[in-house]
Amino acid sequence: MIRAAVAGGLLAVVFAWSDGATALDAFRTEQGVSAKRFPDARPTSETCDASPIRSALSLEIVIEQVLCRDPLTQRVWAEAKIQAAQVGVAQSAYFPRLGASYAVTHGRNHTTYQQPDGYSTTGRQRRLAHRLNLSWVLFDFGRREANLLNARQLLVAANATMDSQLQETFVQVAELYYATLSAQDSQRAAQQITALTAENLKDASAKYEAGAVALSDRLQAQTAHTQARLNEVRGQGAMRSAQGQIALRMGLPPETPIALAGSLTRRPDTSFVKNVDLLLAQAREEHPSLIAAKARLEAAKATVKEQEAAGRPSISLFASASHVQIQQPMTYDGDSRIRDNSIGLQIEIPLFEGFERTYQIRSAQARLDASEADLAEVEQRIALELWANYEALSVETQALENTAEWVEQATQALQVVQGRYRSGVGSMIELLNASAAFASAEQQNIKALSNWHLARLRLAASLGRLGFWTL
Repeated sequence: MIRAAVAGGLLAVVFAWSDGATALDAFRTEQGVSAKRFPDARPTSETCDASPIRSALSLEIVIEQVLCRDPLTQRVWAEAKIQAAQVGVAQSAYFPRLGASYAVTHGRNHTTYQQPDGYSTTGRQRRLAHRLNLSWVLFDFGRREANLLNARQLLVAANATMDSQLQETFVQVAELYYATLSAQDSQRAAQQITALTAENLKDASAKYEAGAVALSDRLQAQTAHTQARLNEVRGQGAMRSAQGQIALRMGLPPETPIALAGSLTRRPDTSFVKNVDLLLAQAREEHPSLIAAKARLEAAKATVKEQEAAGRPSISLFASASHVQIQQPMTYDGDSRIRDNSIGLQIEIPLFEGFERTYQIRSAQARLDASEADLAEVEQRIALELWANYEALSVETQALENTAEWVEQATQALQVVQGRYRSGVGSMIELLNASAAFASAEQQNIKALSNWHLARLRLAASLGRLGFWTL
């Protein structure tokens, strides 16, 4: 017999229903996925389509543009959508299964009888079969409930992982931004030092031409000026390198001109640091890594319950309706029709599965133990990071105050020495030492400012509360 394909009209209906079901989110699981938003809750669509190069870039704009194009952020968001779909799969287990089939069968038989006249018969048959099947699990000792709980907890973990990745990218971009600001400020300081050494060289040359100082003063001033120009060239290279990295992270060619708005504040507000115990308690409640670890632990507990319930009986409702029409054009009996309708309850009792269930439960229990260890490890890691970042911010706050005072003192000393040298009282060695001290104070203050901003952001990240409000 040759079994024909399903009729074209029915196929069209089935495919249309399949396409519609694929696009339909009946359980609204997509609403459980954290939207692709910036840390201040604005949707990314408001900024991602805009051109980032309009004027000097603030830190907020740079972070927005990088988050729009960061591949790791895109991946964790897709993984959250995958887990949301798994929640829908788990919810669908509570609904009945309904299936339909339509078959067309053509048959031909040829019979030869062993008689002297060689009598034979030939017949044809066309069989049309329609079948509708229904199955519905009514009770399964909590297996579906445990599976749904597992999927929902894993979705919570996926959303928390996405938040954690957003914050990690946030910190990386902020570090790069402040490194670039530091390079820009260092370049400006290098230009200032170059101008200062040029002024010293001019004074030394004038005094040498007048016969007031020896040639060594002029040569020392010229050497200091050459060294200052070398530092300026190196600073220019470091600034271009940092700007190129920002352009690449923003999805632009590395040679794109990048201008950052503002500069490092001389004396930022340092009065916001709280007690470390309060910060640690806050991190335990709000850090996305801890939220994800706790959700995975609950999912592991649900998996144990699911495996235990899978070894228990289940009760299902089943029903079927079929209609078979047999057409025999070569006979006088006409068509025959067969109808078969049935409904009933089915109890499925797993009696022996080759010890498979035992080992599946053991595996789930071992994964539960691993999840508990993971949670403890995350709690410990966050506490260590928080303490280290808290101490680093405390140190950098003190360093910031000291270097700011150092710059003021070095500036005053340089002005005094310059006046002494121009009046003929001071020496070139004294002037060069004062200039070098001023240059060192400027660079150390710029470094302390950059380190302070980074330490502040890292502390906010270790709290799990990093966002534009922390900038």
